[in-house]
Amino acid sequence: MISFICNNREVFPDCSGGLPVLDWLRAQSGLKGTKEGCREGDCGACTVVLGKPGINGIEYSSVCSCLLPIGEVAGCHLVTIEGLTTGIELTPFQQSFYDEAASQCGFCTPGMIMSLTGCLLGSATLSVSSAMESLDGNICRCTGYIAVKRAVNSVISTLPAEWENRLEMLIEEGHIPAYFTSIEKRLKELPPQSVRAEDSLVAGGTDIYVHSSDKLSTEHPRFLSKEKSIKQIVTDGKTVTIGAAVTFKQLRESAVISDLFPNLEKFLLKVSSTQIRSRATVGGNIVNASPIADIAITFLALKATLCFSERSIPLSEFYLGYKKLDMLPDEILTEISFPTPEPGTILSSLKVAKREYLDIASVNSSMLIRVEENVVIAVRISAGGVAPFPLLLTGTSEYLMGRTLSEKTISEACSIAESEVSPISDVRGSKKYKINLLRAQVRAHLTRGLSNEAL
Repeated sequence: MISFICNNREVFPDCSGGLPVLDWLRAQSGLKGTKEGCREGDCGACTVVLGKPGINGIEYSSVCSCLLPIGEVAGCHLVTIEGLTTGIELTPFQQSFYDEAASQCGFCTPGMIMSLTGCLLGSATLSVSSAMESLDGNICRCTGYIAVKRAVNSVISTLPAEWENRLEMLIEEGHIPAYFTSIEKRLKELPPQSVRAEDSLVAGGTDIYVHSSDKLSTEHPRFLSKEKSIKQIVTDGKTVTIGAAVTFKQLRESAVISDLFPNLEKFLLKVSSTQIRSRATVGGNIVNASPIADIAITFLALKATLCFSERSIPLSEFYLGYKKLDMLPDEILTEISFPTPEPGTILSSLKVAKREYLDIASVNSSMLIRVEENVVIAVRISAGGVAPFPLLLTGTSEYLMGRTLSEKTISEACSIAESEVSPISDVRGSKKYKINLLRAQVRAHLTRGLSNEAL
């Protein structure tokens, strides 16, 4: 049995666990404020806020309901646009969108309001920049984003600079109804969850639901993202271990990762959108085997090892060809681990796409490098979008080892990198364009390595 709280009501849906929440909301619950747009997690029209019980109470984040299976919502608080008010008054964000003419046809507006509300409930900081960042997965086709930014600024500027209890503050300011204070207790009183798991494996679902939503809608998947044993990020000082079900949101907010690689957060901001990062998993990005899998590129540079239940394998040996993996049909990736870099080691990661955010890379790359007195002591370079799978540039790395960084060394490294790849022309750019991008990225990595500064 699946049970959860939808807005202010306990619900017990009689449906398969794989049914997308969007379909349940619109077809079975009559909550049609959540709009159906692209069904690929790209437009943000179907955004809802999902609250999961955590160590510090309910942890809220905005997610795309078109890619969210209802079995994942079991034991959680699902909030739609209808759940933000209990009367006729608008929330401050709704009122500001009206006042600033930030809505025309209105189709995208509910999703934007939900993204902003998710930011209020779950963001570490409340600022105009964090609020605008929360809208990185919402597309508006007719209004223009300047009016939206004015509306956001007018609300954020009125929020208290300090508060003791965020939930109480948001209720007092009119952003959420008072019933939110009872949710944690009410979730604990729900009947025990017994979601059937007899079909497909689903982690974040942000890719598989794009391609197989109709099939999964009638299934009862096993939800790997609910398995706590593979959702942790830990280190013993020598090795960093990341559970395969860790989300990109967790990765970006991890103190372990930020302490080691302070600038990786900027790169992770370019991985999809806020709604997708809340659900997409690290393991899914690796097993998906996309030639431009963002985090796979980074882990290749970090000399990562993949751990399954009964064996381990270097990530550099995992990809056998396009969408071909050294992985048995019944195997599940449980962890990714990599050695803690030596002091002075720099990780830089770059991604170039047609759009700066919420887009697939044309070429992405990472470099782990340690330079002492202008001599390369250690280096690993990886690249995506230039081969049938995420590629470790072994020849380029071997050439750089022990060499003094100079213009001649950098130019030669760029030429060797070009000789190691075999990009194809496609919608993301011509072969020549991708080669030029790779050369530019290798040069940028090495230039920053020379100045001892991470990108």
